[in-house]
Amino acid sequence: MRRAGNIFEQESYRGAGIRAVSGVTLTMIVCSVLSVLAAIGIIANFGAVTARIAIFMANTLSSGFPILVVVIAAVYFVVRLKWKLRRSFWGW
Repeated sequence: MRRAGNIFEQESYRGAGIRAVSGVTLTMIVCSVLSVLAAIGIIANFGAVTARIAIFMANTLSSGFPILVVVIAAVYFVVRLKWKLRRSFWGW
């Protein structure tokens, strides 16, 4: 039976030859090639990429999104603190 839990372990249940390339190895090769191509594209168009990032961040910061994130985080921490205090009080 095949072991589970580690996607990078050797998969020795396959035979020899080209079919011995595991799914993990194939996925790593494809992701590596895509990463190299993306890096080359970013380096080749560095000015355009940084301009797009700057425009995106300016639009995001000028909207109310950061304020919404801060309000949601504050509400989450207050609710979490109240829940912890309630549990610790009844756990005595």
